[in-house]
Amino acid sequence: MASTTIVLVSPSRVQRDTALGGSVDPNVLYPAILQAQEKWILPVLGTDLYEKIKTLISAGTVDDGGNEIYATLLNTYIIPCLVQFSFMEAIPVLRVRFVNNAVVAMNSEQGGSVSYDDIKPLISTARDIASWYKERLIDYLCANSSVYPEYSSNSFPDVQPSSTNYTQGLNVERTYRDEDQALLRLILGPRK
Repeated sequence: MASTTIVLVSPSRVQRDTALGGSVDPNVLYPAILQAQEKWILPVLGTDLYEKIKTLISAGTVDDGGNEIYATLLNTYIIPCLVQFSFMEAIPVLRVRFVNNAVVAMNSEQGGSVSYDDIKPLISTARDIASWYKERLIDYLCANSSVYPEYSSNSFPDVQPSSTNYTQGLNVERTYRDEDQALLRLILGPRK
């Protein structure tokens, strides 16, 4: 039995709503969309709500009566977020192609290929835009969590929904110098 992979947004929507335009092969975008929805959307929704949305899409019943709350969630919050994360994930692979036993940089008659350093600002800008949409999605889900029973019904080993968007790698732990440790030992006494 063949397995069907459900994408929450079409490649044509990613092309339409980003700088990609229609010149990018949808087959190149499809893996980026899958990666973006698993990497960025699943952790926000949690497994149960993510699977509920995929089931409604697969059945073609998202827009049916009684599913309005899921249609709002999908169309107003998930899709704009996923479009931007898909764009971000696609940018690095648009420059290169895997052909037979080689990786080649794509060139065209109208222009030359750019370096990865030239692409970094594009990825950063796409990440900033996607993070803004992700924050909207998180805020909406937190404010309306009672409307979506699947949002809080996850259990191990399901992915639990995240209610935070931005993280920093900042270490605020104080590092004591030898003099500071000696002063503390003098004040507190020797360790026992």
